[in-house]
Amino acid sequence: MPRLRLHFSPWPRPTIELADTPNPNCRDCDGAGGWAEDYGDHDTGEYAGTDYVHCSCWDPDRVRCLFAVPGWLAYRVFGWAPPLYSGELPF
Repeated sequence: MPRLRLHFSPWPRPTIELADTPNPNCRDCDGAGGWAEDYGDHDTGEYAGTDYVHCSCWDPDRVRCLFAVPGWLAYRVFGWAPPLYSGELPF
């Protein structure tokens, strides 16, 4: 069962989203939502990187945008600052 919460997302535009959160009583991840697993190179056995494994108690892709937040409100309430430059076209 999804545990939906309001979430402020500053990128690419400030919005309020409805996002799924990990179950704090999950026995597998203890409410963290997942865990890190290190892996090594098959031939040498040396460290090659870390993978993050998502727990089955939540879905990080379950996000729904509710509404956009005006820039002045996002700045005052959430401390968001607009980017210094934009890659968007002016039209």
